[in-house]
Amino acid sequence: MPELKDDYLVFFIISVSCLVSLPFREKLIAANMAKMPMMVAEWRREARELKQKQREEKVRRERLLAEARERFGYALDPRSPKFQEMVKEIEKEEKKKRKLLKRRKKEEESSSEMPAQAPST
Repeated sequence: MPELKDDYLVFFIISVSCLVSLPFREKLIAANMAKMPMMVAEWRREARELKQKQREEKVRRERLLAEARERFGYALDPRSPKFQEMVKEIEKEEKKKRKLLKRRKKEEESSSEMPAQAPST
């Protein structure tokens, strides 16, 4: 059985090491407290962004449900295979539209740059 003396010695060593590092801990706490307003502002910004994303997702889901109701003539369960297929189809169409708009915008930019380059010769 270990002696009680050894336990006191270990406790004493730990206590002394804590006292030695006390100024370090105070500096660490002060540094963290200085960062706190920035951290709180970051947390609030993230919370606002999360709420905004949730609102956008809710609007998107309602829009999809309304479109499904319009297409099929009755309300669909969002978990049904028909609804999931319709969502994939709609997303595919939206992706095509975005791609087409991007291509048109690129073409307009390139056509507007061409006349500007020609007079330089």
